[in-house]
Amino acid sequence: MGLYNEVLPEFAKFNAEIMGISVDGVWCHAAFAEHRKLHFPLLADFEPKGAVARRYGVYRNAEGTSERALFVIDEEGVVRWSYVSPVGINPGADGILNALGKLHVRQGGTKP
Repeated sequence: MGLYNEVLPEFAKFNAEIMGISVDGVWCHAAFAEHRKLHFPLLADFEPKGAVARRYGVYRNAEGTSERALFVIDEEGVVRWSYVSPVGINPGADGILNALGKLHVRQGGTKP
């Protein structure tokens, strides 16, 4: 998650925001964000557990966790790009930035 702090300026070029979501509780998120010095919000998908993850098809019922997944959602709430990372692999930010760039150009913008 610290990587996303580093690339926040790149996301800002596309007027994009980052939000982290997991099935952990609010207090876990608060401690995690403070420890990692995160500069973006974390959503606790805890009660009902995994409700958001289920809506995006990334909840793992057997483990009670969610996949490491990335989504680019446009201003109308439409998912324009998604990626589910293999278990144990940090998905990074390159895919998101590439998707944002393509979406920006399709909407008539120029590459920043």
